[in-house]
Amino acid sequence: MGRAAFLVPILLAFTASATAEKLPELMLAASPAGAPAAAGGAAAAVQAADNGILYAINDWRRLRQGGNYSFSDYARFLNANREWPGESTLRRQAERSMRPGENAALVLGFFQVEKPRTGTGWTRYADALAQSGRGAEAVTAAKEAWASDSLNSADEAAILARYGAQLTPQDHNRRVDALLFAKDPNNAARLLAWTSPDRQAAFNARVAMQQRLPNSETYFRSAQHRIGADAGLLMDRLRYLRDGGNTMMAAQLAAQPHAFTERPADVERWYEMLLLVAGDALSAGQSTLAYNVARQVDDALPQGVQLADQPYGVRDEYTSLTWLAGRTAMDRLRNPGNAVAMFYRYAQGGKSLQVATKGWYWAGRAALASGQAPAAQDYFRRAALSPELFYGQLALERLGLRVPAPGPSAPIAAASATRTAFGQNSLVRATRQMTYSGRADEQTLFVRALAESLDSHEQRALAMEMARQLGRQDLAVWVARAARNDGDAFYVREAFPTLSTTPRTTWALANGIARQESSFDRNAISHAGARGLMQLMPATAREQAGKLGVGYDMSRLHTPDYNIMLGSSYFQRMLNTWDGSVPLAVASYNAGAGNVRKWLNAYGDPRTGQVDMIGWIEAIPFSETRGYVQRVVENAVVYDAMNPQQGTAQATTHVSRFLGKRSPG
Repeated sequence: MGRAAFLVPILLAFTASATAEKLPELMLAASPAGAPAAAGGAAAAVQAADNGILYAINDWRRLRQGGNYSFSDYARFLNANREWPGESTLRRQAERSMRPGENAALVLGFFQVEKPRTGTGWTRYADALAQSGRGAEAVTAAKEAWASDSLNSADEAAILARYGAQLTPQDHNRRVDALLFAKDPNNAARLLAWTSPDRQAAFNARVAMQQRLPNSETYFRSAQHRIGADAGLLMDRLRYLRDGGNTMMAAQLAAQPHAFTERPADVERWYEMLLLVAGDALSAGQSTLAYNVARQVDDALPQGVQLADQPYGVRDEYTSLTWLAGRTAMDRLRNPGNAVAMFYRYAQGGKSLQVATKGWYWAGRAALASGQAPAAQDYFRRAALSPELFYGQLALERLGLRVPAPGPSAPIAAASATRTAFGQNSLVRATRQMTYSGRADEQTLFVRALAESLDSHEQRALAMEMARQLGRQDLAVWVARAARNDGDAFYVREAFPTLSTTPRTTWALANGIARQESSFDRNAISHAGARGLMQLMPATAREQAGKLGVGYDMSRLHTPDYNIMLGSSYFQRMLNTWDGSVPLAVASYNAGAGNVRKWLNAYGDPRTGQVDMIGWIEAIPFSETRGYVQRVVENAVVYDAMNPQQGTAQATTHVSRFLGKRSPG
């Protein structure tokens, strides 16, 4: 719970506009069915009314529903309650609600936690800094406001009136560049006269191409010599060509080497464009062209800026590009040496262990294929540091090692400062309180937010303890998952709960499905309507109940034994459909047998041994199903390692036997 998450005080002062709107209050009730009963002083203290948290939860609910709330309503709540569910949305709403003349101290406190996200936020921040006598910082903030593509006309006028004299041509360049990346050529055109003379030709060309003026080509030719140095000019040329149907011309242009001195104002949009252009080339059968486009990811960010510190969208597009380049080099161009370099970049392109492990594994395979055996071993060893993940398990097989079973989390002393701070944290208190209010649906939001807020193994161990106390096994699963997504391994026994009753033959797989489907939340309901531990759709559950000759009752899908009986027997049907092939059965459980048949026709049948099973899984066009198969298999392998007597005998080809592969890793 870093970033000042252990704030103890709960500031309850709300303005009349917030409290006047009456919504159903969250009241403390007797323990609902299924909730753990109070036993002993600690549990009784939890169940006792925590009035401060009850008020805070009600305020959270009101703010989430939206309404005519002031900035002070949002700021007082968010300053007191860090990392609660939906915090990003609430912070955006808070910035939208800001008006000129906001309380300077409140604004400074609000942005002390996280920098502004909008032009309005930067403008109000500049105002607050100026009111507090911090003039130089106010100018810096005003320049950031000016560079935002979301600055409204009133704030634009205010910035010009107060700080116009401090705005340089370079500041106007940043604003015009941002507006053009956001496809706002009309507003950009208003400001062209203020930009640097050496960039005006490129800006004029970009405006002309976005507006598709008749003389766009004339404008472009006057700036064409800058296209290898100016990312914005190249971006708009690619847009212009693709919009005109000249996809191959765009690909040929994007494939040319460039060395940007003017880097993209919006790196995510730049990477998105490269991905589109590379995809065009790949669809046209131009593999070399696709590779040469996708590999050009290195000069979008300035020297010294870490990709891991960039927003998720930037990292996601970067890894999509490097993955496309790596697989194209390896599979289509038969150039594993180039593939190594791309998979290496992929491994370093995200925060999550899942991304890193996948990258290191494929770098290892590419290195082996290019005759670099020592390097391959090194890459496999890096991947093997994550034994709970699909590619880490495959890497262990390559190294001739078994998947280790997870051990228990380390206990935390009763009198430790970490335990005290954890218990006082408002997010922890709210999660506890909801257990006794009967709001399991809202508590699930807090469970996930709490898991994502933890930043040490001590805090995670306390959350595991809390999961047992509250009867929320899904909290333990989400804690381990959030740690993995943040690049921090937390491979512990508590993160792998087990179902109460499952057939021995599918014990590990049924548990693996439940862990991925519901995270062991018996009350889970998906957006599509799937229910319970194994996330059965009502129609599927009704059909399966009929096949078993048992009565169907939708309300019982949240009863573990009933859900497990129907879910595990349905999965056994899928196994029988595909002659015992686990990956095909798991894919069918998620996406339906009809889609699996289509993929077998499109990509070949990996059961024959002529098609690489791992490559076949990676070719699944549904990203959800592709990830789902890997997650269920990796879960099943861990469950086997935990309880080999319930599953299959341990071996160093553990994963491959689930995959139906004849060779390890």
